[in-house]
Amino acid sequence: MSKIIMEFEKGGVFEVCLYEDVAPKTCKAFMEKLPYEADALQARFAGEEFFYKMPLEVGAENQKHPVAGSIAYNADRNWQAICIYYGPKIKAANPFNLIGELKGDLKELQKIGERIWKEGKETVKIKAAD
Repeated sequence: MSKIIMEFEKGGVFEVCLYEDVAPKTCKAFMEKLPYEADALQARFAGEEFFYKMPLEVGAENQKHPVAGSIAYNADRNWQAICIYYGPKIKAANPFNLIGELKGDLKELQKIGERIWKEGKETVKIKAAD
């Protein structure tokens, strides 16, 4: 299993556990982009979610509805984003490619999500662990 670290500009570091067994194409495309840096933006229209653009050019795979801590890929050609869900109020209209989950304190993740919602975009860095 690949070990990945996701670090937020204003604080917060999480280990990412990828679901390589059930979403191998999406996870492989994700890993090939690393290291990666992007602006995380609030997606409050979908509930307690933030996202960052990351074009992976893969189709539907392991499509599920997310829960807090889930990492999903929106494969819509016009969107192509990694979506991170941080609270119980999730309103994702469609299932996305569920590719993994964040390991760590979900209360801290919720604070980060609220911070992005209230303070605006925040840089997130994703890299393979050393």
